[in-house]
Amino acid sequence: ASRAESAAEIRADLVAGVRGAQQPALVLGVQSDILFPVAQQREIAEILREAGNPHVTYYELDAMYGHDTFLIDVVNVGAAIKGHLENV
Repeated sequence: ASRAESAAEIRADLVAGVRGAQQPALVLGVQSDILFPVAQQREIAEILREAGNPHVTYYELDAMYGHDTFLIDVVNVGAAIKGHLENV
């Protein structure tokens, strides 16, 4: 018989799954994005850090365009990418 995994076990599996991803990583969250909520983006960044990646940058943008922010708000998205690239 199988049992449901606890949240801690699921998180441990996620950390183990990305342990080999040690390249610099940029995670962008947009506060108004309902497709990929910022809580999930923060969790991705945290999991990468827990897996030992010291080169994780997390930016959270306050834009009104939701998921389309990545296509529309080129100034702020571009600044986040530029900031990340300048620090790797």
